[in-house]
Amino acid sequence: MRRGSSVAGLLTFGGRMPPAVGGLVVALVGASLAGRLSGLGGAALLVPDLVLGGQAWRLVTWSFVERDPVSLLFGGLTLYWFGRDLAWAWGARRLVVTWLVLGAAAGAVPVLASLVLPGLGAAAWAGPWAVLSGLLVAWGLLHPDRQILLNFLLPVSGRGLAWLTVGMTVLFAIFGGFAAYLPHLAAEGMMAAWARGLSPRGAWQGFRIRMGQRRMRRRARHLQVVKRGGKDEPPRWLN
Repeated sequence: MRRGSSVAGLLTFGGRMPPAVGGLVVALVGASLAGRLSGLGGAALLVPDLVLGGQAWRLVTWSFVERDPVSLLFGGLTLYWFGRDLAWAWGARRLVVTWLVLGAAAGAVPVLASLVLPGLGAAAWAGPWAVLSGLLVAWGLLHPDRQILLNFLLPVSGRGLAWLTVGMTVLFAIFGGFAAYLPHLAAEGMMAAWARGLSPRGAWQGFRIRMGQRRMRRRARHLQVVKRGGKDEPPRWLN
C-alpha cells in the first residue's frame, strides 16, 4: 500500500469522514494539545497589535488553537457532523481553503477594528468556533430543508439552524461583549453572503455595471433632438 493512501486512510478514521475533515480535526486537536503542553500556544493567538506588528501568521493559526477542553471536544464533533456534508458538496480542497480563508478574513475584522478602537489591540482571540459558526450558516443555507435533531431533541431545519446560529451569537455577544464575538459575526455574515451568491468579485462586477449604467444615463441627459426640415425625416441627436 502506498504511503499517501495509508495516511489518507488514517484521516478517514475508519471511513467515517472524508480525509479533509479528518485532517482538520487532527490539526485542531494536535495544535491545541501542542500549544497547551509546550506553553507556546500564545504564539498562535490572534492579537491585533502583534498582527499589525508583522506577525501575520496569527491570522491563520488562531482558529486551530482551542484553550478549553470542552469547547475542543464539541468543536471536533461539530466539524465531524457538518464538515462531511460540506466536503461532499464543495470538495475536499475547497473545504480546507474555505477554513483557512474564512479564519483569516474573520480574524482580520478585529485587527482592522483595532485601528479605530485602540482598546482592541491587546485583546486575544483563539479557537475554531468563529469558523465553525460560519460553516454552520453555510451548511444550513446549502441544505435549507434538511431536518436535524438539535441536542438530539429539538427538530430544526437547515435554514432554522443557520438563523439560530446567528441569533445565539448575537445573544452571547449581548452578554459577553460584541468585541469578543467580532470574528464570529464576521464569519457568519461572510458565509451568509456567499450562500446567497454574493462574493467580492461579484460585488465588484455589480459595482462596475451600476457605474456604467449611471454614466450612460448622465450622457443621455446631454443629448438633444435636432429637427430637420422635412416632416418625415428622422431626428438627429447632438451631444
